[in-house]
Amino acid sequence: MAVQQLTKDTKLAMASQFLGFMLDAYDMAMVLVMAPILVKVFASPKGSAAWQYITIVFTYAITMAARPIGSAFFGHYADKIGRRFLLVLTIGGVGVMSLIAGFLPTYAQVGVWSYVIFCVLRFFMGCFFGGEYAVGHTFAIEHAPQPRRGTIGGFIQSGFPLGYVLASLVFALISFLTSKAAMAQYGWRIAFMTGVIPVFLALYIRSNLHESPEFEKAKATGKIEKAPFFSLFRPPQLWEFLQVFVFMTGLFLTAYSLYGFLPQILTLNGRGFNTTTYSLIYGFALFMAFLGYNFYGWISDRTGRKALTQWYSVFLVIFGIPVYYVLYHAALERNLGMAIVGTTMAGMLNLAWGIVPAYLCERFPTKRRAAGSGFQLLFRGFAGSLVRRLCLVGAQGSLHRRHREAGPVAFACRDSHDRVHHDLHQSAVFAGDQASPA
Repeated sequence: MAVQQLTKDTKLAMASQFLGFMLDAYDMAMVLVMAPILVKVFASPKGSAAWQYITIVFTYAITMAARPIGSAFFGHYADKIGRRFLLVLTIGGVGVMSLIAGFLPTYAQVGVWSYVIFCVLRFFMGCFFGGEYAVGHTFAIEHAPQPRRGTIGGFIQSGFPLGYVLASLVFALISFLTSKAAMAQYGWRIAFMTGVIPVFLALYIRSNLHESPEFEKAKATGKIEKAPFFSLFRPPQLWEFLQVFVFMTGLFLTAYSLYGFLPQILTLNGRGFNTTTYSLIYGFALFMAFLGYNFYGWISDRTGRKALTQWYSVFLVIFGIPVYYVLYHAALERNLGMAIVGTTMAGMLNLAWGIVPAYLCERFPTKRRAAGSGFQLLFRGFAGSLVRRLCLVGAQGSLHRRHREAGPVAFACRDSHDRVHHDLHQSAVFAGDQASPA
């Protein structure tokens, strides 16, 4: 069977949403990787170091909580008035927020108001990114020909891990070119404003796009609803909504169980790989995710998404536990080859994310597609993150008890140089926790 060629609009829609999703991950990673620096910029110096750090990480939670709100709002109106205009609005909002972040006042300048303003900015950033997902993924898939929706969805999804890699490289470059004092003074401003660069490219692409053909068809036939978001919760759409809810919950728990604990397994609180080696291994995991999402989306177009995912679920059951054993022993023995094998296996446990854009868009009709697909994914991401955090706290408590039993040496105090590296590592851990595509 001949491969259906992609139109210019389809290619532009793919590129546009790939950039948008990549920027989503880029923004989240940048906040978390820079957390030790942002502590000095926005947090009150009166509290403990741990409390100061928590206040910065809390701003990330604000962004996550705002994403379902943004997806519901922008998705609702995308199903009423169209996708294209709102896509320009959401990515434009992201660009404005990135630019404003570079000019925020510090705690030394305005006191606690600097933190309040930063929290408000992170809330609006979350709303815009929520709308970006709900409208952008829908727009791209509606431009895709039916036989290639999986391939195109996998490509879009692969922008997320690439965003994390890009943020890490940009942060490393800025850190290399500036001193620690300069990073706290103005380097963080430059890092935030780098997010504006891909926004200009995305705006240019979207200004040359036409409205979604499927939305235009629904509009021409009078199938637009007055309240598409609220209609998600009325039968018979409610039953479809709940089915998607269960499936996405499983995907998120799988993703969080992998990415959330991978940093702890590979480092073993100092008994495993050092920070540099761990970072390289984790970077390899993100690269495998980039390839895996594209592969899974491509193969789903040939086998069918339902049959493929059913067999894939069997694969998860068989290989889920062995992956952790391989990774644990690789870290314990500091065996890099074994770690690469384990990381490759771990990446295979999250391949199903490659079909998510196509799957979500195919589960909801055009008249409520943006609201349904966006809210489902981002609400489950926020709720799943909370569940994973509770599990992680319990696991860390168990690790601390084991270290306590190992004797006082395990609790030896670090010097100030070690503390800096520890803080930076924890930022990378938090960033890695969210490398799942939501």
